[in-house]
Amino acid sequence: MDLSSVVSLVGTSFGLLAILIAILKKRGDFFKKTSFLVMLICLTYYCFIVFIIDSGKALQFPHLFRTGSPFFYLLPIAILWVGQAYLFDKKKLKRTDFFLLLIPFIHILENIPFYLQSTAQKVSYLESLIVDRDQIIYANEGLLPTSIHFAIQLFFGLLVTGYLIYILKKEETKKQLSSPEISWLKALAYVFLAFYIIGISLLIFDSQTLQIHQMASLLFGIMLVVQLFFLFFRPEVLYDIKESEKKKISMTPTISLEENEVNQYRQAIDEYFKINEDFLNTEFRQQHLAEHLNIPKNRLSQIINQVFDKNFNQLINEKRIEVAIERLESKAWRNLTIEGVAQMVGFKSRTTFNKAFQEKTGVTPSQFRKQMAKA
Repeated sequence: MDLSSVVSLVGTSFGLLAILIAILKKRGDFFKKTSFLVMLICLTYYCFIVFIIDSGKALQFPHLFRTGSPFFYLLPIAILWVGQAYLFDKKKLKRTDFFLLLIPFIHILENIPFYLQSTAQKVSYLESLIVDRDQIIYANEGLLPTSIHFAIQLFFGLLVTGYLIYILKKEETKKQLSSPEISWLKALAYVFLAFYIIGISLLIFDSQTLQIHQMASLLFGIMLVVQLFFLFFRPEVLYDIKESEKKKISMTPTISLEENEVNQYRQAIDEYFKINEDFLNTEFRQQHLAEHLNIPKNRLSQIINQVFDKNFNQLINEKRIEVAIERLESKAWRNLTIEGVAQMVGFKSRTTFNKAFQEKTGVTPSQFRKQMAKA
């Protein structure tokens, strides 16, 4: 087997493993899981078809030839659905999605006459194509030449992944998104964008000496292997592990406090933040507060949740923002940059500081300063 055959076989094996894991282990809602599976199936099946062509086994399984093409049309649609599921919590298909699905469906209808040919007819047809692999691109089994289909598939994929990157950037800026799932989604979109751009370039600059089908097959196999290899190190995506963690947290036994205990704990915690400033240190953790109050860390977490209806991070950020608001009004802090203010009150990043400040006040730190200057 040549390098392209080996890579596509490895990619197919990785894909089957990922599909099995996703079916058996992936949590989350139905649409997210289904769209993720459709994407994996499209990638894996198309890679399998590439393998049987590269290895010459298409002559043994002639009826599989061209069955991968509709999956190649469906692939960018599935990638878009995955992106929408993670970004917008999409739950079901919309009217536009059904219009998109018409594209691979029409392509299947177009190829039906070829699919219905006998084994002998297909073997005879494939024998000439296997000799010169580039003829696979310039063959004609349907109403449109295969080269036109390849061009449409690549440009369609380019448009869809380009749109996904656009909405990713837009939502990232608007919602300040940051999670392993979003990082994986960005990597997925950019890798596919690069693949479609290279594929289009190969079609445009094709020559007699350039074996573009073999190069594109190798590129697709490498892309799939790399994507799936890193996917196995993303349990948040492959297993949707966060959902299971949330369920475990929700099953954790909670404490029940009397009203007088609620008031006592509230007073003790508020008093701590009034007389101490060590919580303004970026390295301050829940353990430090637990040790000061002489309360076990796990119990303190439940107390904060019941007394303040917040988790520890939300509470500490709120207290830090209260200090920032108070000190932004002083002359001593007027010359500090926003980054400087964020660090002085315990935030490691300006983004987190801005988000917490806006949640508390309804305006950004910069807008708050402008309002103060006008007052």
